[in-house]
Amino acid sequence: MALEEKQLQKLDLITLLCDFVKIARRFILLCIVLVFLGSGLFAFRAYRSYVPRYTASASFSVRVANPIYGNVVAYNVATAEQMAKTFPYILTSGVLQERVQAHLGIAYMPSVNVISSTSGSIITIQVTDRDPQLAWDALRAVMVHYPEIAEYVVGPTHLALLDESGVPTAPSNSLNLKSTVVKGGLVGFVLWAAIILLRALLVSTVHNEAELQNMVNVPCVGQIPYVRRSARRGKNLLYQWIQSPSFGETVRLLRMRVEKAMTEQEKKVLLISSAIPGEGKTTISTNLALSLAQKGKKVLIIDCDLRNPSVAKALEMEDAPHIDEYLNGQLALEQVITATAMENLSIVCGGSGKVTAMKAMRIRLMEELIQFGREQFDMVILDTPPCSLLADAAEVAAMADYALMVVRQEYARKEQIMDGIQRLSDADLPLIGCVINYTRGHTADRYGYGNSYAYGERKQ
Repeated sequence: MALEEKQLQKLDLITLLCDFVKIARRFILLCIVLVFLGSGLFAFRAYRSYVPRYTASASFSVRVANPIYGNVVAYNVATAEQMAKTFPYILTSGVLQERVQAHLGIAYMPSVNVISSTSGSIITIQVTDRDPQLAWDALRAVMVHYPEIAEYVVGPTHLALLDESGVPTAPSNSLNLKSTVVKGGLVGFVLWAAIILLRALLVSTVHNEAELQNMVNVPCVGQIPYVRRSARRGKNLLYQWIQSPSFGETVRLLRMRVEKAMTEQEKKVLLISSAIPGEGKTTISTNLALSLAQKGKKVLIIDCDLRNPSVAKALEMEDAPHIDEYLNGQLALEQVITATAMENLSIVCGGSGKVTAMKAMRIRLMEELIQFGREQFDMVILDTPPCSLLADAAEVAAMADYALMVVRQEYARKEQIMDGIQRLSDADLPLIGCVINYTRGHTADRYGYGNSYAYGERKQ
C-alpha cells in the first residue's frame, strides 16, 4: 500500500509538472509582460526615490599625547582602534552632535562614520549629506571637536591630518539601474510562476483513464489519440483518411467494445454526448458509425444537434435533407434519411436551428424516427448536443438504450463531466462507458483533431 501511495504521489507530481509546463507555454506572453512591468516599475521607483548623497572624508594619523608613549607604535595603533570603536558611542551620546550643530548653526547632524586602518595608527572620518558643502563643513567641525571629546575615553591624543577630500563634487551613492531592473524582472518572473502554479493546482480536468475511473463508476471503453488533420482531406476526420495506425486501431477497439455491450443486451440505439462543446463527440460518432458499417452492420446516424449540426459536414453531406424539415412536417420520415457513399451507412442531417413545431410534436416525430431506425437498421447512433449545457440531450435520452460519454483529455472540468453524466442518469439512460478523446502521451501518437461549436466559450 505504501508503494502504491508513493507511485500515486509521483504520478500526481508529474501531472502537476506537465500541467504547469502546458499552462506556462500558453501564458508565455504574460511572463514577458510581467517581467518588463516589474523591471519598469522597479526602475521608475528607484529613479523617483534616488537622492544623491555626498561624502567628505579626511584621514589622520593618531599619536598618544603622552611623551613617554608617543613614539610607541603599538600604543598609537591601539589608540586609533579604540577611537574608532568608541566613536559610535561618542556620537550617540549627543555631545559631539550638539557641538557640531552649534558650531555650524544647523538643526540636524549629517551622517558621520569613523574607520580605523588595520595596518597602522590611522583613522578616517567620513561625513555624508545631501548638501556637499554641508558635508565638508560638518567634517571640519568634527575634526575640531572630536579629539577633545575622545580624550575623556582614550586620553589625550594628537591627530595629524594626512589627507582630505575637500568639498565632494560627485555623489557617493550612484544610481545603479542595472541591478534594479534585474531585481524587478526577477520579481515579475516569480509572480508569473506563482500564477501558473496556482492555475495548475486548480486544474480540475481529466488527465488519464485512472483519473476518470476514480471519478465515475463506469468503464473507459476507448482512448482516441490526438491526430492532425490531413492536408488532402481537411474537411473530415474519418479514420480511413487518417495516416495513423493507432487512430484506426483505437476506433476499431471502441467499435468492438460498444458492439459487444449492445449485442449482449440486444440494444440498438446508442446516444453519444459530451459535457461541453469541443470534446469531439461528432468525430467519435461518425468514426464509430463508419467502422460499424464497414464491418457489415446497417447503421443510421442521426444528428440531433438542432443548433449546431456537424455530422453532415464530417461526412460531406451538407446538401442532404435536414431533420428540421422533417420535424416541421415538410418531409416524410423516409425522405429525411439519406444513404451515404459508404455502403450500409445512412444519415439524418442536423437542423438549422429553425424548428417551429411544438415541443410535444417534435418529440413524437423524433420518437417515430428512432423507432423506424430500430426496425430498419442494426444500429442507430444519436449525436446529441453537450449534455451539461443544454437539455436537448436529456430529452433524446428517453428514446435511447445506452449512452456513450465523450471526455476530451484535459478539457472539460470534472464538475461539468459529472453534471452531464447526472443529467443522463436522471433520464434513466444507462451509461455504456466513457471514451477519452484527444489523448496525448505514450499511449497515443502525436496527431490531432477537434470539433468546434457555437454554444459559447469554454471557461476554466
